[in-house]
Order: sequence, then structure tokens, then C-alpha cells
Amino acid sequence: MSFDVVVSGLNVVDLLVTLPEKFTAGSKHEVDNIVIQGGAPAGNGACGLASLGLNTAFLGYLGENAQSEIARSELTRCGVDTSLMLNDANAVPATALVEVDANTGDRTVFYSTKGYRALCAQDIDSQWLDNSKLLYVDGYDVEGNIALLSLAKEKGIPSVIDMEAGDLTQLKTMLELGSHVILPLEAAQFIAAKQDPESCLKALSKMTSAQLVVTDGANGSWALQQNNIIHQPCFKVDVVDTTGCGDAYHAAYTFALMQGETLPNMMQFASAFAAIVATYFGGRTYFPSAAEVNSFIKNDQ
Repeated sequence: MSFDVVVSGLNVVDLLVTLPEKFTAGSKHEVDNIVIQGGAPAGNGACGLASLGLNTAFLGYLGENAQSEIARSELTRCGVDTSLMLNDANAVPATALVEVDANTGDRTVFYSTKGYRALCAQDIDSQWLDNSKLLYVDGYDVEGNIALLSLAKEKGIPSVIDMEAGDLTQLKTMLELGSHVILPLEAAQFIAAKQDPESCLKALSKMTSAQLVVTDGANGSWALQQNNIIHQPCFKVDVVDTTGCGDAYHAAYTFALMQGETLPNMMQFASAFAAIVATYFGGRTYFPSAAEVNSFIKNDQ
């Protein structure tokens, strides 16, 4: 087992639909878009990493049901290695209904984790990381991911954390263990008990030695480097769907990190990658190549 990146976290099947502006409850309506894809922070992140050419493996449970078949085939379609995944016949990936606003591209998510089986500490095989270059986890499957982060730190393997929400104590534990931690502003506000990105970063930096990045959608992203704030504005595009844009940012940031880029370049590459993903319906419909992203950045300047 040898991988560039091992990814662990929530495994989801998304049903995305564009609802008409007006509809009558209890009636039938034709809609412009209905798409079934894999989803979730870690799942989408793994697909973005694999699309950029990194040898990427995904950890988690799959069962014997339609959702599991879709989840596995979606990871495989994007080039993600599923050989490390565990089997539990009764395990069901989380399922999300994503309603996309046709005018703004904003999405509303309805989800269920009924039947979902998360990784726990006892599931972790230390050999998973022996020949891997980086660990990438989200803030879900918390017990298993904390065990993986502890193992990575013990082995001297860098890690990237996509942390959205959860128990404050567990979030702080993950924050302490990670090498690079990327949080949406809402999560940063929750953990830091501050409001603006700059204040959040400074407060969070007292809790961890990790490289911290805070994202806030169309407002861009911020990072703290040697007590200086770096701000990366969002690239302006015609947004079709914001589903998976944050996940795309994390994946592209990780790719740029592994290419040895500077922090400002990592943030710029990640922002551009996410902007391109936002021009398609569905978080996994299209991932640009590194060359396309770099051309996009050059043409925007």
C-alpha cells in the first residue's frame, strides 16, 4: 500500500435538483436538472485530489445496498482507490437532497445519516499510513479521524483537516493535531469565539501550531503567516452551483501544498480551482486540471 494521500471522513450520496421558482405541492413538475453523485467534504476532496493526479485512497465503510454501490462507483469514476474501504453489510452512506437555486447557485441541503457507520479508533490500521505522504480528513467520523491524526503526527506525516462543525472539545483536539487546518468562517467563529476572520485566526493560532486558513465563500479566504494576514479574494465567475466548492478548495490547496507552493500561491490555486467547479451543476461534475487552473489564473490577471 503506497499512496500520495489517504482520505478519511464522511461518505455521502447526493441527489441534486434545481427546483422551479413556482410549484404546486402535491403535483408533478418537470425540472431542469436532477443529478445523482457522491458527495461530502472528504468524499469530494478525495475526488478532487485524484483528478489532479495524486494517488488517493479513501477510508470508510460501505455496505450491501444501492447507496453503497453508488458511493463506490462515484469514487472509482473519479480515480479514487477504494481498496482500503471496510465492509459492513448494514452500513449505508449518508444521503443528501441538495436543492440548488437556479438564479444564485446557492444550495440548501437536507440529509440523513440513518444507517451510517463511522470509522472508530479500533478500525484504524497503522499500516494505512506507513507508505503515504499525507493524511486528509474532515470533521466527521471524528473518533476514527482523531486516531488517524494522532498516528500521522506520531509517524511525522503531514495532515490537512477540513473542519466544519461538531463538538467543541473534539474540534480543538483535531485543531491541535493537524498540520494544515482549513475552516469555514462559521466554524472558526465557533471555536475562537471571535467574529471577523483576522481575529479568529489570531485566536486560533494560540491553540495550535498548524497553518490556519479561514474561508468565507464569495468573500474569499484568509490565512495567518508569521503574524501577517494573507487575503485571497474569490475569483468572479458565473456561478451555476456552489455545491462542493469548499471541498474543491481544500483538495486544490492540498495539491498545491504537495507541489511545494508558497502559502499565497496555494490559496490562489485553491480559489481558482473552486471557482471553476462552481460553474458546473454538481460538486463532482467537473474538476479542472492543474494546467487549466493556472491558465485561468493567468487570464484573470
